[in-house]
Amino acid sequence: MDLDPAHLRSFLAIVRYGGYHRAAHALHLTQPAVSRHMRRLEEQLGEPLFARRGRGVELTPYGERAAVGLADVLAAHDAALARLQRGRGEDGPFVLGTIENLVDPVLPDLLGVVREQLGERPVQLRVDRSLALVERVARGEVDAAIVVDPGDTPGALELGTMELRWWASPALADRPPPGPFPLVAYDPPCAIRELAFRVLDGAGIEPALTGESPHLSGVQAAVRNGLGYALLAGGGDGLRPVSFAPLAAAVPARLWLVLAAGERALAAPLRAALWRATARRSLPAAA
Repeated sequence: MDLDPAHLRSFLAIVRYGGYHRAAHALHLTQPAVSRHMRRLEEQLGEPLFARRGRGVELTPYGERAAVGLADVLAAHDAALARLQRGRGEDGPFVLGTIENLVDPVLPDLLGVVREQLGERPVQLRVDRSLALVERVARGEVDAAIVVDPGDTPGALELGTMELRWWASPALADRPPPGPFPLVAYDPPCAIRELAFRVLDGAGIEPALTGESPHLSGVQAAVRNGLGYALLAGGGDGLRPVSFAPLAAAVPARLWLVLAAGERALAAPLRAALWRATARRSLPAAA
């Protein structure tokens, strides 16, 4: 069986961004094209990958297993292609890595800056966990990565902050939670997960872990179905920001820029773009 990398890319984009529409936007495809990719991939695998849930989709148990295995397949494909293209010098793509939580809030601004700086050189996006991105920069597979945990990377630059909030289903968002606090989080290791525990500890709230996922879509699905609360940059379909104290306040999370050798010129433009994007999001909406 030969699987088309374009179909795998569409599948994993739906997993990362939580729906067909957002995946299509991120991949610069139409939604019908992404749907066709999914139909073909499911036909080849012989199992459904997603189940409908209200306005969104959730991974089936088979889809959860496929997401892990096929992510490795696509990563190997992309890494091999990147190494071959880098052998051609400046004709190869510039690979920008970012964590999932930045995709909706500020990614368009950051991509715009990278394209301005690079001119005609193509740009490729890699969405992954912080530590995985740091490792990819070290291996030469990613040129620049925006992460919340740079590890012990020498020369990592503090880029700024992103604003996180607590999110829940509509039934939970407007009333105080039961005790202990039902927490949904990324699988460890995860800096945002650790930050969530620190925030709750500082507020004197005892957490109980009720859901975990390696992907943003899994965290959102658990929250959407009333399993608890999650600390995220954006809520997604069917989620509402928590409105009761002390969890109604925004939580800042530091962002770091990890760069391959020779790419430090991007630091100042990316920092300025992040500031503009986050400042714009903090402005009150027009009446």
